[in-house]
Amino acid sequence: MITRALLCAAAAAFVATPALAATPSIDTYRLAPVIENGKVTALSVTITLPADADGETRLRVPQDWGGGEKLWRFIKDPVVTGGTLSRPDEKTWTIKSKPRAPLTVRYRVVSAYDGEPPVDSPNYGQPIVGPDGFYVIGHTVFVTPEGRDDDKARFSWDPAGSGLVFASDLESLGRETGTVNAISESVAVAYKDLTLLQRDAAGAPLRLAVRGKFGFTDAAFADMAAQTITASRAFWGDGKEPFLITLVDQDGPTGWTSYRGTGVGDAFAVISTRNVALNDYKLFLAHEYFHTWNSNRIGGLKDGPEEPLGYWVSEGFTDYYARKLSLRSGFVDLETFVAAWNAALEAYGTSPGRALPNAAIAERFWNDKAVHKLPYQRGALIALLLETRLKTQGGLDPVMLAMRDYAKGRDPAEWDHAAANLLPRIVKARTGVDLTPEIERWVIKGEPIVLPPDAFGGCLTVEGVSRPEFDVGFDADASAKTGVITGVKPDGPAYAAGLRDGMKRLGRQGGKPGDSSVEIAYVVEDAGAQRTIRFKPEGKAMLDFQRVVMPKDLTLEARAACVKAVAG
Repeated sequence: MITRALLCAAAAAFVATPALAATPSIDTYRLAPVIENGKVTALSVTITLPADADGETRLRVPQDWGGGEKLWRFIKDPVVTGGTLSRPDEKTWTIKSKPRAPLTVRYRVVSAYDGEPPVDSPNYGQPIVGPDGFYVIGHTVFVTPEGRDDDKARFSWDPAGSGLVFASDLESLGRETGTVNAISESVAVAYKDLTLLQRDAAGAPLRLAVRGKFGFTDAAFADMAAQTITASRAFWGDGKEPFLITLVDQDGPTGWTSYRGTGVGDAFAVISTRNVALNDYKLFLAHEYFHTWNSNRIGGLKDGPEEPLGYWVSEGFTDYYARKLSLRSGFVDLETFVAAWNAALEAYGTSPGRALPNAAIAERFWNDKAVHKLPYQRGALIALLLETRLKTQGGLDPVMLAMRDYAKGRDPAEWDHAAANLLPRIVKARTGVDLTPEIERWVIKGEPIVLPPDAFGGCLTVEGVSRPEFDVGFDADASAKTGVITGVKPDGPAYAAGLRDGMKRLGRQGGKPGDSSVEIAYVVEDAGAQRTIRFKPEGKAMLDFQRVVMPKDLTLEARAACVKAVAG
């Protein structure tokens, strides 16, 4: 422990010795659980850092990140040693002290959730704390000095006698210095039953921290993750740094499947219901690992509310490459590749927000499920069309590599702080193609994108589909909640099949949400007798979208040729 006397002596030496004043300081972050009655009730954070040169140190408190809003609500009881803390508002901390005085900041972090985070939330960008452990993203729990992201920093974990098994990409900062930005761009997880595994991925260590019981072994998940990471590293030709994946399970309603993740530089964090099949993670993992480069290393994203304006590149191009590189490496087969594209094309073509301008998508991204996936879909389509347009000049791949090379070591202010703004500059410089009209039409204005029949090349073709909208013809949510059928429309498909208000709802069979071509069935009790009523949930309106078609019974040679033409 550093005593008050030693701190004062260190401060005096700092002022009196000019040589020491030039020595770069190291900010330190210590994380520990708060244990009460054997349960984790909060996290304790202790930060030591020098004050700013003018004696006024402004601290950046977590605010909005990853869909989590007003994250400062979960930061409690700040105490400062070495200066005087003022809080002019809930989001701002200012410390007045002697210039460059040593400061110590302590506070607690409490959970954002009463229990587990809801499975139907579009994000989990808020602290998950207690009772058996915690799962947090650095952006949501660490206070950082304003304007000092490049300050050197170290990190330490104090289990406080809890017996928790801990994993974080910050562990390396206990052995060597990193930056304050790395403190924010991190994940930390700790539970007594956390399982740790390690694999080699293209010559670099891959660590996995898994908590929960799934329908597959932890080893199988680790092997699959190593395979997809190897494929991305082969594309970029770098990325040999250690990497961490954290996977934590959560409860969900019967029949509900949910998995969500976020990339944080040299790690990505996943939370998932236990019923997700191993193969369902394949493209998801490929997407998340590709974020190691896109967008931070190819131009970045704007900070604050404007960040979603660039998601058509950061998310859409990542979706495109997750499918393409997975097919190229054999991580997924042609059928899986086509199925992923068809799911995206159907969701895009039938989305009520399909024609929204980019500004409206950015404004509603975190709060409106109808637009949440639009940047993914729109960006992937633009990437595909750009690949086709640049085919004679090597396609999109060299553009992505050139963006990385150009952005390395340069100030993002040169291209207005976003990969979406750097992209057209690099395309124009390398190929002479001006993307401005397409970006204006498809992104800024939101004009719907229609693929040509030969967009994929190879053996795949694109065709138009028209079918009735999905409509079960009664209030399915209210009926599921009360157990009694209600809101049956006299002119709807449920009524025509025999479903009536007042029947007791015993269960649902089959069906595919959003797909009116798949028969659905409801088991009901009617006048004391059990019945199963089946019908297609076809509404009155017609929906038009596109889908990818592959020939049946491809020979091995024809399949290989098709994969090569489609994925390179």
